[in-house]
Amino acid sequence: MNLLKKFLLDELHLIPDKYLSDFIKYEELLLEWNKKINLVSRKSDSIEDHILNSIFFLTKFNFENIKSIADIGTGGGFPGIPLKILYPDLRLLLVDSIQKKVNVLKDITEKLEFKNTDAVCGRAEIVSLNNEYENRFDCVISKAVAGLDKLFEWSDSFLNNRGTMICIKGGDIEGEMTELNNLRYNIKVEVVNFVFDKIYRIEDKKIVIIKKQSIDL
Repeated sequence: MNLLKKFLLDELHLIPDKYLSDFIKYEELLLEWNKKINLVSRKSDSIEDHILNSIFFLTKFNFENIKSIADIGTGGGFPGIPLKILYPDLRLLLVDSIQKKVNVLKDITEKLEFKNTDAVCGRAEIVSLNNEYENRFDCVISKAVAGLDKLFEWSDSFLNNRGTMICIKGGDIEGEMTELNNLRYNIKVEVVNFVFDKIYRIEDKKIVIIKKQSIDL
């Protein structure tokens, strides 16, 4: 976890020792489960790269005012669990369509002693209509599970009236942006690009920030 330690200190200006024990425990739990259920590559002996690729955007995005997040298509808990470790007061909802993965997430978050955290199995567009979750979140976040237009349509109902969606992406997204802009929604879209020292292996990463615009009556 030396790269993560360096990133927390040099890029996020945090005190690494405050968080590293939780990240190490998360890694141990996930890799143990990974022997039974495919959460990351079976060849992986570390999840440091996954963590770094979950939190890199915090160098340019102010997360301080975000109090609740829904992480859709979370898989092994990325990026939701790393964000919860850094911001322990967050309300966190982890959503995945595979029950076995959700069972793992419940075990991991319980052993990490997370408060105010749920893991739910289901399609995001269905889960978001649950009374407990509909319009309840400041932020929906996803790590490249689908096209931007689909992600927004699936997740819109999670967001409160000031809500923001953050899509972590890599590569060429021009086609996705076109599809998103073709949607008949009153939204504001911003793309933020990132460049880091090659040592971090965070390459060609960006976030797409989607905000619903208020309608003046």
